[in-house]
Amino acid sequence: MSTQPLEKALPTECIHEIISHLTYDSKALNNCIRTNRLFARLSAPLLYKNPWKYFPIEEEESELVKREINPKGALLIRTFLSCLENDFSSEFSPLGENFLLIQSRASLDYISFTRHISVPTMYRFLEAMITSSVTNAEKPRIIQETFLALSRAFNDRCISIDSLETCCQTTSDIFTPMIQKFPNIAHLDLLQYENTDDDLRFIIKHCKRIRVFKFSVRNCTPTLLSNLVESQNGYLDEFCIKITASPKPLLGGLSPSVIAKITDLRINGLHIDHALDGLKFQKLRSLDLSDCYSVEDKTFNLVEFGKMLTEINLSETKVSEEAIISLAFHCKQNLKKLIMLPCGAADSVEQGIKALATHCPNLIEFRLDVIRVEIKAIMDLIKSCKEMQVLVLGGVDINNEDFLLDELMGSIRSNIGHSITMLDLREWGVSEQAVIELVRDCRKLSKLFLRYCRNVNDNCIKSICKYLAGNLRHLDVANCPLVTPDIITIAEVELVDCRIIHASRLYCIEHI
Repeated sequence: MSTQPLEKALPTECIHEIISHLTYDSKALNNCIRTNRLFARLSAPLLYKNPWKYFPIEEEESELVKREINPKGALLIRTFLSCLENDFSSEFSPLGENFLLIQSRASLDYISFTRHISVPTMYRFLEAMITSSVTNAEKPRIIQETFLALSRAFNDRCISIDSLETCCQTTSDIFTPMIQKFPNIAHLDLLQYENTDDDLRFIIKHCKRIRVFKFSVRNCTPTLLSNLVESQNGYLDEFCIKITASPKPLLGGLSPSVIAKITDLRINGLHIDHALDGLKFQKLRSLDLSDCYSVEDKTFNLVEFGKMLTEINLSETKVSEEAIISLAFHCKQNLKKLIMLPCGAADSVEQGIKALATHCPNLIEFRLDVIRVEIKAIMDLIKSCKEMQVLVLGGVDINNEDFLLDELMGSIRSNIGHSITMLDLREWGVSEQAVIELVRDCRKLSKLFLRYCRNVNDNCIKSICKYLAGNLRHLDVANCPLVTPDIITIAEVELVDCRIIHASRLYCIEHI
């Protein structure tokens, strides 16, 4: 349809205002760019301001699912490369035209529109672009050369940068020029960057208005980190620290005012050793102690969390049941997300689950994988947490009768059927009828994991297609012996936009 009447009827400012409401629809913005020159000039800055946000990273079984097969990722990189004119004529001659597929120079300088740079996403897309015709020996060199060229282009052509997310491939040659050129960066994510005291000094000198600061700490001194936080003159709203060495010296050396500003604390694979004792986290929202040791009841008794702590991750953590009880008592109604996948707790966490049911009725996400837990404790939690959206239960099948599992399914349907969006029931001996009734009453389910469920059969898949078509985005029925390939073929047609995993994950259907 021609846009000529629209251009004559409305001034450019009004058209821009209309297009600005499409910032969350990349397809619509792309169509606008292809309409005519005016629409392209108005739409391109909106689409390329933060193009990485259109490629969300999904999580499956606590592992990041990399969507390298999505051709739009490679298309984005090729679009950026097309802005570099003939910079690659000599560097990529061994690859031929089939690699970059850049036929002509871009009509617009899309790089200059970018305000948010996600280096991890960019690097992942570059890796996906390398074709099978490239030898393994050539791949690292080509990826790195392209990566450096794009990084230089962002540094040279961007007018302003609002956020920068780095990765382990980021070097000081890339990092320091960007910080120096764009001192008004508001969002700085250095969680995957090997930081040093020199980096802290450099940031203190050049950046004065950081609102979101994410930092991975290994050898940096507490005094410098405190100075950096205090140098932001009250701008800092989100402060995330990931500690990769002994946490006690660092946390003990930070000033109380800095401790009070931490919003996200991550300590992974280390001994806690009373590192949290006596600290007052007034703004802490998320605490990640995954794979840590020495997490006991005193760990949570001797620390002041304030009223903002909503998320806790205890995956792979050697945590006692008493610690879970203490955690539930101290967090109370503030706690909304608790992850224990798997939890290295004692043989049972039954009393811990009951404490959560008593003190934490506002849980909306609960992930559990333990050696043994009583079904009745889980039912108490479900009855208490009426707005639960994500429920992952692993290991609960052990030492429980099948009829109790069906009773738990009934509790899920009656108490949280209106709110549940993700349910993981792998390895359960739940009956066919219980699964059918579950999907009938839980219509908001977008992710359903039934792996190793021995009673799940073709009738269950038919009911899933009947009740969840249009909403379900992920279905895992791998290693369900009663599910046949024929019913999966039917599900492929009826479950549009749903990723189906079947037959030991060797059979994968994906409609994206």
